Amino acid sequence: SEFERSLIKYLEGAHVGEFHNGDLTSIQAKYPAPPKETRPEITILGNLKGEPSEAPVAMNIDSTYQNPTLTMPIPPPTRCKEKKCAGCKQCSKLTNWWSDFWETTDDLMVKSNLHTHHQAHEPTAKERRAKVTKGMKTKYKGAKGCRNKDGVCMARFPREIFTESIVDHSDGSLNVKKLESEMNNVTPMLTYCLRCNTDVTSLLSGTAIKAIVADISDYVSKASLKSYQVFSSMYDVL
Repeated sequence: SEFERSLIKYLEGAHVGEFHNGDLTSIQAKYPAPPKETRPEITILGNLKGEPSEAPVAMNIDSTYQNPTLTMPIPPPTRCKEKKCAGCKQCSKLTNWWSDFWETTDDLMVKSNLHTHHQAHEPTAKERRAKVTKGMKTKYKGAKGCRNKDGVCMARFPREIFTESIVDHSDGSLNVKKLESEMNNVTPMLTYCLRCNTDVTSLLSGTAIKAIVADISDYVSKASLKSYQVFSSMYDVL
């Protein structure tokens, strides 16, 4: 129906689950990984034992590259007011800005939005020793990983891939297009402005709404707030 097509178009425009200019492999090859990208040239003259290598190895990296997670967003230029403009200087500036916008957004997403699987960190013998904290002995606990004892990711990655948005008319469920399994959906404009990891989803069911309310409540309740302040915050959000 027309309503169904309009709803899907709106949701696909509000958040995406893939890069704009290519797949994960091409984007990773295109943008350097932090933090070594700021070094214009690195020359390796020997190995760790102090012995000279057979031949110097040079790594040439574009010195003009700036890590977008360490920069501020650039506001767009003023839009041309001519309705039938043939391509003035102002229109050209706006076109270039949008091109830079998508390049920057892809770079931000590959740097901050990809999930990396890791096992729980087992503490070393030194870390296992009791530590005195405020007069009480506490044992060091290793970092908690995303995988459980069965090797299953507790963050539910990788996610299911959908090459196009699909509506299941039997139960009314909607699966929005998603091409990257190790990344949550994002809103490109929000990613560009905040320059960090952001996850965006549409609350299409009562279960999803209850889950987000529980998540918000968990974060809010960690602070030293009164109960009425917690419920007031929930009321304002909903």
